[in-house]
Amino acid sequence: MNDSQIAPEENVTGFDGVIIGGGHNGLTCAAYLARTGLSVAVVERNDEVGGGCATQELTLPGFRHNTHSNYHFLQEGPVPADLELQRYGLRYVHPQVQHSTIFRDGRAVTVHTDPARTAESFARFSRADADRWLELYGRYAEAARDLMNGFLYSRPLPPPVLAERLQGDLGRDLLSYIPLSIYEAVDRNFESEQVRVLFKSFLHAISIENVPGTGGFLPRLLSRIARLGVPVGGAANVANALRGVIEEHGGTVITGAHVQRILVGDGRATGVELATGEVIGARRFVVSAVDAPQTVRLAGPENFGAELAAKVEGYRWAGHSLVTLHLALREAPRYTAAEFEPDVNRAFLVVLGADDSEQLSRTFDQIHRGRLPERLAGNGACPSLFDPSYAPAGGHVAFWWPWAPYDLGGDPENWDRWREEVGDRLLGEWSEYAPNLTEDTVLGKRVFSPLDIERHCINMVRGSHHVGAYEPSQLGGNRPVPELGQYRTPITGLYLCGASSHPGGSVSAAPGYNGANAIVEDLGLTSWWTPVPAPRWSE
Repeated sequence: MNDSQIAPEENVTGFDGVIIGGGHNGLTCAAYLARTGLSVAVVERNDEVGGGCATQELTLPGFRHNTHSNYHFLQEGPVPADLELQRYGLRYVHPQVQHSTIFRDGRAVTVHTDPARTAESFARFSRADADRWLELYGRYAEAARDLMNGFLYSRPLPPPVLAERLQGDLGRDLLSYIPLSIYEAVDRNFESEQVRVLFKSFLHAISIENVPGTGGFLPRLLSRIARLGVPVGGAANVANALRGVIEEHGGTVITGAHVQRILVGDGRATGVELATGEVIGARRFVVSAVDAPQTVRLAGPENFGAELAAKVEGYRWAGHSLVTLHLALREAPRYTAAEFEPDVNRAFLVVLGADDSEQLSRTFDQIHRGRLPERLAGNGACPSLFDPSYAPAGGHVAFWWPWAPYDLGGDPENWDRWREEVGDRLLGEWSEYAPNLTEDTVLGKRVFSPLDIERHCINMVRGSHHVGAYEPSQLGGNRPVPELGQYRTPITGLYLCGASSHPGGSVSAAPGYNGANAIVEDLGLTSWWTPVPAPRWSE
């Protein structure tokens, strides 16, 4: 049984392990374990696997839209090469113009795969910022590239151990960012408001709030900011490739099956029970790729102890979400800022809506009060510029996903009530920057709200698209809480591998990879892959 939905009368048993959740982290964990020779079953509540790696025809037939993730860092880590995902159809295009941040005065700043081209763009606003960019790029994207991978693709280290491992000028520089907020981290390096807004906007786009203790995300961003990839054929092909690995190595993928309980006996996870009453047994382990609070509820809070269960239930969700306008188009957006910077119309990621740090701060203040900002701001893209398969011949798909509150006007159901009104406003503000977005150009549109995010991915509670807030109490070994920060739980044989574990959300597959490492270690098995070394730097 390699590709199925469970028939009502079936009672499936006999697996070494069961993985709950068919998002890319659950599939990654299952793929590594299947190639180890373990029999695994992945159970997914939706009719298709993928979770945040989903592609649907939201607007018109033939126009394919990524509903959650659109730009990926996955290819920068070990997973695609380890699992030979290209053999299963996964490919990426890496646009030469990676980012463009557009301002209302018609100017723009761009980031390129070529760091010298980026420096030229920065120099139009600040020569000092251009020089600083080249210095930081050389430090974090080149010299420390393996170090940065080590932070993501290994178990999180306690701060004292990390401090011992990070020696020399680079290590001390890296550690100096950790106490800062993201704005403080950016401001200490760059002087131009335009360059500052570029970096701050991108950090917000990956769900980071401007609070003390998040400044370490800037070096992480610098190591990857010029290496974004467009998944050819859509984000769903990440899930399709991982599924191919699992099934080729004897694993089972079950869709349309909702897990209502993790079975625990004598302190050990023994399987899962579905909403239909069917039981899937697990001889050696159960892995949860859903969020930690949901996992505790599924396994029974009593099996974690009252204190730990209460701490996990207090896990904090992100303070902002996204509202997306998806468009089916006759032609790609054409931005007026291209008169200042022609590369704008060739950029993959386009950020618009905020001209300075004060406007950004005001945007998030309003979101935290449950209001749509007075001026929407966020990033978008036109994937069909780089992969024509996203749309019929001659057509294009594009999206803009500004930051937004979950409790719109105090009630998330308002997203359904005000969907058309919000969509009109999104298109109106977007067209101020791209005036060709008219009735003649726009063939179809669809609003995908924070409530839609939660409905499709139930682990993205409150539209928390990175599955939980990034704040010091939920970073590294503290994520989701210190007692569960190493992918293990107090229940023997029950593991975590979802984005509520280190290093968090985005399409990196790091939580799934790290969870697989923990399981293989505990089972005393020899991994067929070469694990990424833990971070260490000494000059």
